[in-house]
Amino acid sequence: MLSRLVCRAAMQSQSLVPRPMVVAVQKASSEPAKDSSAPKEVYDVVEDPLANPVRQYALKKEGPERDLVNFPRPQMREKPGDVRIGFIPDEWFDFFYKKTGVSGPYMFGIGTLTYLLSKEIYVLEHNFYNGLSMLLIVCVVHQKFGPKIAEYCDKQIEAWRKDTREAEAAEKTNLQDEIKDIETYNWKLGVYKELMQARRETAAAALEVTYREWMQNAYVEAKKRLDYQLELANVERRISQKNMASWITENVLKSITPAQEQETLKKCIQDLKSLSALA
Repeated sequence: MLSRLVCRAAMQSQSLVPRPMVVAVQKASSEPAKDSSAPKEVYDVVEDPLANPVRQYALKKEGPERDLVNFPRPQMREKPGDVRIGFIPDEWFDFFYKKTGVSGPYMFGIGTLTYLLSKEIYVLEHNFYNGLSMLLIVCVVHQKFGPKIAEYCDKQIEAWRKDTREAEAAEKTNLQDEIKDIETYNWKLGVYKELMQARRETAAAALEVTYREWMQNAYVEAKKRLDYQLELANVERRISQKNMASWITENVLKSITPAQEQETLKKCIQDLKSLSALA
């Protein structure tokens, strides 16, 4: 009812307002016209994420909060359910069996039809008989061409299932390849970490070797300087001793007179003679 009122109001408004006037009304703007040759804005180039939504895959494993007992997932039937009298579902008869027995659903249908006809709620006019003729035609077509149509539909469904399985297999293969690539990348990342750790250890060892070489060079240079100072002190001491010995000897020789030398020589000769006599 409300939709009809809205449609009528819209039609009346269109009839009252002429089309040229409606077309002539435009939103005013003080901005200059944009140049078509000008470079596009950054946001014009960005792709809309809603244009190509990400495909959401069904969960292969249900969550812990899912109640599959009371609310199971619907399964697509390969064949339709059982029916009686050609179009009445068998579940309706099972519902009546618990309340009225075997004859309950049939008596309910006959009683309902008798009530509708006796009270002229449903009038048997010419459309009813046309419907019977159409129903007879449908039954004949169903008997003649039903199996062929069902076979054709089964082939189409099987082809669709085959395509779906192939797509799922290809998707699984792609996912497995991606998983392998990720595992390979993680393995390479672990090897890279180990390589970096080995490089750090090598650099630390090289620094330690350089430090030890510098320490050894410092020790050698310090030892050379100390040895130089020691040798210099020894040379100075030997020179001093030599000079002192030369000075003492010269002074002693200068202090000896020829008479003292003659006396000393004579004493030495006497000593030699006394020694020879004792021998």
